[in-house]
Amino acid sequence: MPFDMLSDFPRPIYPSDHSQSKHQWENKSSLTKYRDTYPFIDPFRFKYSLTGKVVIITLAHRGLGRASVNAFAAAGASIALIGPSAQALEPVRQEIKVKYGTPILALAANLLDPNAPTNIVRLVEEHLGPVDILLNITPPTYFRPFAQEKNITTDWWRCMEGNLKAPIALIHAVLASMIARHTGTIISTTSATASLHVPFMSAQGVSKAALLKFHHQLDLEVRPKGIHSFAVNPGLIPSHIHDPEDPVVMRPEDFEMEPRMRTEVMESLPGVQFDASGLATGTFVSINLISRLIRNSLALL
Repeated sequence: MPFDMLSDFPRPIYPSDHSQSKHQWENKSSLTKYRDTYPFIDPFRFKYSLTGKVVIITLAHRGLGRASVNAFAAAGASIALIGPSAQALEPVRQEIKVKYGTPILALAANLLDPNAPTNIVRLVEEHLGPVDILLNITPPTYFRPFAQEKNITTDWWRCMEGNLKAPIALIHAVLASMIARHTGTIISTTSATASLHVPFMSAQGVSKAALLKFHHQLDLEVRPKGIHSFAVNPGLIPSHIHDPEDPVVMRPEDFEMEPRMRTEVMESLPGVQFDASGLATGTFVSINLISRLIRNSLALL
């Protein structure tokens, strides 16, 4: 498939000592304490700790993907940005070039194209080196009663492919090299709907649950080979639930035809905010749960 590729490979200047500073550091993120990263995972704490590592990040042009790009760049990693178009990726590419000067490769690709995963990995290996970390940012979804899907092969199945087929195909493409080197980390974002029962979100619930199950299975197979596999629920974050570039159109009439959508979705939010099912396995990391447990533990001290 055709690719749009932009790259910057400056030689960044790093301090001679990449070890963590002995000086006390502070959380420099800009959000409020209620939506901020807690100190243990503050990106500034890991400055230069990933120098020489190669990371692929999908949906790098917006939201969680763009924030992740900044975090990995701050840690000194070489990053391959994957997004829907060169135009969408250019702002984040320029941002990383100016702020961090780390090696970066921007690839515009349709992740549902059968040839995209192998082509992405090939280009990343050619320009940056073997992939050490794969971060699949899965796309947002939509609310709709399943009975009101006009054709499940369009919006509903497209959501299934974006949240399941695309990340799994990219995981398969990076595995051979990781297994050969006996090292690697694979992360896919999921959501509370993978383990909670939220009405009118069948496309997201089924696809996220399947992706979570896949990571459980994958972890059993690859952990003995030195590879770590995680499904991460980032929790409620200040980001758009719907991507403006997504072909799925939100339909206000769905709420009119199914009045329960307004009440039952809202009633489900407390469970989404505090997803205790994340404790079920070490391969499902529920960030919102961890941060709340830390805050509650500190309150008891």
